[in-house]
Amino acid sequence: MAELARKLKRRGFAEDVVGAVMDECLRLGYLDDRRWMDQTIDRLKRKGCGSRRIRVELAQRGMAGADAEARLRESFGSGEELAVALATARRKWKSLQAEADPRKRVQRLQRFLHARGFPESVIYAVTADLAELSA
Repeated sequence: MAELARKLKRRGFAEDVVGAVMDECLRLGYLDDRRWMDQTIDRLKRKGCGSRRIRVELAQRGMAGADAEARLRESFGSGEELAVALATARRKWKSLQAEADPRKRVQRLQRFLHARGFPESVIYAVTADLAELSA
């Protein structure tokens, strides 16, 4: 909802008009922050993003706070972030095979996973056993 209000204000609509539009959209059921949050989290997980990156994306769209944190924790159940990171790493690992030095390959994979927003503990768990990545 915050994102829509920001966009309307940026386009020059008066505060009272923005408020009325928001109220009407809520009344009609067009706006549902929880549903939007769930869809955003699921979309970013499918793209191979970790909790840190998703948290930033939500905050950029005005969805920071306890509710966003709770949704994120629910979405990444026990071991699920590790599973997402492992699947993402497997896809990336194939393109890293051209690198001759195994240490550089692992470092590149770690940087990639970090940029995708995975916590260090998950990154090291994924890269600790590279034999599993080759499976």
